[in-house]
Amino acid sequence: MAVKTITLIVTLCIVLIISACSGSKKYFKAAEKLEKQGLVNEAADYYLESLQRKPTNVEARIKLREVGQKYVSSMASEFFRNFNTQQTEASIESFERMKEFTSRTSLLNVNLDYPKSYEEDYNKAIENLCARNYAEATAFVNQRKFSEALERINRYKKYNANYKNTAQLEITSICEPLYQSVVSALEVKNYASAERLLQAIQAKSESYKDSKDLKSLVNLQLQKSFMLFEPMKSEEKEIEDLLFNNFNQYAVQNLSNIQVINNTPFLYLPEVNDVSSVGNVDLIQAIRKATGTDYFYVFNVSNRKEQNLGPYKTPAKCFEEVRVKKNDTLIVTEYRPTDYNQYKSQRVYSYDFQYKLINAYTNQIISSQSSPIQAQDMVEYNELVLGRQVTGAAQPNINNFFPYNPVNTAILQQFNPRKWRQLFTTKRDLKPFGTLKSEADREAQDIFKNSINKFMK
Repeated sequence: MAVKTITLIVTLCIVLIISACSGSKKYFKAAEKLEKQGLVNEAADYYLESLQRKPTNVEARIKLREVGQKYVSSMASEFFRNFNTQQTEASIESFERMKEFTSRTSLLNVNLDYPKSYEEDYNKAIENLCARNYAEATAFVNQRKFSEALERINRYKKYNANYKNTAQLEITSICEPLYQSVVSALEVKNYASAERLLQAIQAKSESYKDSKDLKSLVNLQLQKSFMLFEPMKSEEKEIEDLLFNNFNQYAVQNLSNIQVINNTPFLYLPEVNDVSSVGNVDLIQAIRKATGTDYFYVFNVSNRKEQNLGPYKTPAKCFEEVRVKKNDTLIVTEYRPTDYNQYKSQRVYSYDFQYKLINAYTNQIISSQSSPIQAQDMVEYNELVLGRQVTGAAQPNINNFFPYNPVNTAILQQFNPRKWRQLFTTKRDLKPFGTLKSEADREAQDIFKNSINKFMK
């Protein structure tokens, strides 16, 4: 029977034994079986596992020192043989296995020895590995075989990423094929593909060749442009002028991929009030050809309203808690009914906002909307009806008032009066129309932002 087959059978038996009970003793017994079969390497690993599970296991410690040293000596011999026969990768692998095993045993205070001169030989092997693969990678780059160059770089990079000119060699191996693809994409005016490739280049190196300048060029080619119009005749010219300036300012400051084209001398587009109509197609095409505009954005404002609603007053009853002295020893709590008024008031500023976004090349409306824009403020407060007050008299403590009579109201119908009491001290003044106008205009600007960002592609 072949040695490999015997090793496999023994190992499977050991695994079955250990799976039944994974304690230190079971690993120790498994290690003994492996050792008797002459499988020293495997036995050393099991002795190590046994000691890790129980560091006080003296037998495992003794056997690990004995069998582990044989294992280390075996790996040291393997390293010596590979190193001296110029099998660089194999020698490095042998040394690293030996180093890893001795490091693990050292943590358990079991120190195993190997010739310290091998450390120097290992470093030489690393140097040889780097030198050979670096030379091959350089040659492949010169031959424009970039994938082969990267494969060589990856062989030694984990040992010395700063070896000679490795950083630049890797950048060239990654970026140059991408750069050549960019050139090909630009030749056929595939700017979207060129942009993706340039992003990949700049993720590795922001200064590779003229990729930064090419990125700017591609962005210009991909950049969409639009021209903003407002209606020629409108009853809400003041609002439209303000929105026109706000829209332009936002686009210039925030839209890096969209260019705003000045609409002078083309100040208006006919039929703007009809959201479902493109308008004068011939005029649209004439403006497009003259300015190179991709999209037209037209809007109007109508039906502006300013409304003051209220104040509406509703009389109501509440109850004041009062302590009454009946005699020298008796004080009782009474709840006296008191009149108060509930006030509600509202201020509303509103208008209708319409827009449409037109594709200048196809004369199609790609987005349109008619939206009610509204900003409002509402106040609600309570006020006690106190009658004639003496000048300088103290105001009643609102915490002594209840919206119900605690004596006559069932427990389940009673509630915390804190919010009701707050209505006696809450604000009573409505926001001015100037503030509401600003809020409404911001709502219209949000519609503009969303339509531009969503549909202008």
